Amino acid sequence: MLEYVHKKRENMSIFLDKEFNDLLSENYKSAIMLAAKAADDFGIQIFLIGGIVRDLILKNPIKDIDIAVQGDAVEFADFLANKFSSKIIAVQENLRTAKVEFPLGVIIDFASTRQEKYEKSGVLPIAYNFGCCLEEDIKRRDFTINTLALGLNKSQRFELIDFCGGYDDIIKKKIRILHNKSFIDDPSRIVRALKFKIRFNFDIDNNTYNLMQNYLSDVDKSMPLERIKNELYQYFNIEDKKVYSYLIDTNAYKLICDNPLVNADFERLKADFIINLFSKDDLWIIYLSLLLVNSNYSVARLNISSFEQKVINEVRNLIINKPNGNNFDIYNSFSKVNKLSLVVYFLITGDKDIEKYVTELKEIKVLTTGNDLIALGFTPSEKFSGYFEKILKEKLKGKLKTKAEEIEFIKKEEKK
Repeated sequence: MLEYVHKKRENMSIFLDKEFNDLLSENYKSAIMLAAKAADDFGIQIFLIGGIVRDLILKNPIKDIDIAVQGDAVEFADFLANKFSSKIIAVQENLRTAKVEFPLGVIIDFASTRQEKYEKSGVLPIAYNFGCCLEEDIKRRDFTINTLALGLNKSQRFELIDFCGGYDDIIKKKIRILHNKSFIDDPSRIVRALKFKIRFNFDIDNNTYNLMQNYLSDVDKSMPLERIKNELYQYFNIEDKKVYSYLIDTNAYKLICDNPLVNADFERLKADFIINLFSKDDLWIIYLSLLLVNSNYSVARLNISSFEQKVINEVRNLIINKPNGNNFDIYNSFSKVNKLSLVVYFLITGDKDIEKYVTELKEIKVLTTGNDLIALGFTPSEKFSGYFEKILKEKLKGKLKTKAEEIEFIKKEEKK
C-alpha cells in the first residue's frame, strides 16, 4: 500500500511539491510554472487535473499534462501567446479548450472548467456553464482517482484538491465511479475501469462493479460504439495477458458482441513460427477478431476499418474451409490471406498446418514467368495459369528446385 509520504502543513492539507519536482522533467516544470505565473498575472485560477495528479501520487511516469482553467481557457491561451514565450497550436471552440506549445517543445492542454449532461446513453455529452467552479467540473468525470486537482496559483501552489475522496481511493487501490448513472451515461467507462484495474493493479469497488453488471445485463444495443471502440483500442494495447480474459469474465464483451471466442489459447502467440507474424501494434486487431468472428450485430456500428473487416472475414473462411492437409491445399489456403488472419486462426484452432506453411512452404515460389513461356514459343492463353499451378504442385512436393527444372517440366507436360 502507498504510504502517506506527502508533505503536510499546519492546516493538514496535502502538498505534492516533492512529487512535482522529483517526477517531472525540467522542461515540463518550466512550462507549468510559466503557466502558473501567467495565471496570477491574468487573475485566473488554474489547476493540474486528472491523470497527471493521480500519477504524481502513484509516482508513475508523466506522459500528458492537462490544466483546468477556472474561466475561459482560450482567452487564457491567447494571453500566454501574447505575453509569454508560447504559441497556440489547436483550439476547440465548442469546448473552449486550447493546446499550447511552450519553449523546448512542451505541449500542455488547457480546458475551461465546465459542466456536462447526457441526453442519450453512449453519445457525447452536451457541455455548458464554461468557466464554472472547479468542484462542478470535477463532478462530470469518470472515477474518483481521476478527480484530483493540484493548485498552481501562488496562493495554493501544489496543494491537493480532493472533492470526491480520490486520494484515499488511490491509497486503497480502489476504482470507484462518482454517481450511480455513470455507466448509463457513458458505457465506455466500463472498459476504462478494466483498463485502470490492469494498469494500476487496482480493485473495482463493489458498488461500482455491481452497477457495471446491472448495465451489462441489459445493454442498449442501439447506442453508438465509437467511444467504446476507442477505449477498447487503448485497453487491448496494454501489455498484459489478462486483457482478453478480463473482458470475458466481467461480461464487458457484451458492449460490442454476443458470442465472443473464449477458447483461444494465447500461449500460442509465443510459438517461434508465429511470433514474427505480428507486432504489439497488431494486438488490437487480433483481440477484436476474436470478439467478432462469431458475432455480427455490432460490426456496422463499430465502424471497423476495411482491413479489420478483411481479417475477420478471412478467419471465418479459414475456420469453415480448413485445408485438407496436402501441401498444395495448405499453401493455396494460407498464401491468400493476411498474416494476422493466420495468427488469429492459429489462436483459435491450433492447426499444425500453420507451422508447416510458415516454416516449410511459405517461401516457395514459381520462378517461371509468362515471358519465359512465350520465349519457348507458347501463345499467351489461360493455359499459362494451369502450367504455373502444375509447377507449384511439384515444387510443394520438394521437386523442381531451379527455374531450368521448371521449364523442362513444362516442356514435358506440353508433349503429353
